[in-house]
Amino acid sequence: MKLRCTHNSLRIRVRKSDLDTLRQQKIVSESVQFSPQTTLTFSLQIVADSTQVSATLQQNDITVYLPANIANTWINTSQVGIEVHQELPETAQHLHVLIEKDFPCNDREEEDKADTFWELAKDPENPNIC
Repeated sequence: MKLRCTHNSLRIRVRKSDLDTLRQQKIVSESVQFSPQTTLTFSLQIVADSTQVSATLQQNDITVYLPANIANTWINTSQVGIEVHQELPETAQHLHVLIEKDFPCNDREEEDKADTFWELAKDPENPNIC
């Protein structure tokens, strides 16, 4: 699973193996260790009692919650992504959340392309999405 962040935007890219874990365990997580005491964790979690995609940050943990019906459609179809604009309480701003199935990149020779959704790429020989 990959995380990209820009101003008020989270983008999570999910490999096939991540999607299998999410399907089976209802959660998939990744972490980045900055020091023995500091780790950033980010997760996708399927929740049955929600109707909206939402993201939270607590301590060093980013969690994106996916309602079961939205997650199941995304997991079991060729739908590439889920995109929402989450209102930020007490501000006039939004958090842009984009969750996508990961496509292969031709400019990264070292990348393991077998675990990506190459079959969904418009042009598997030259995908524009990285």
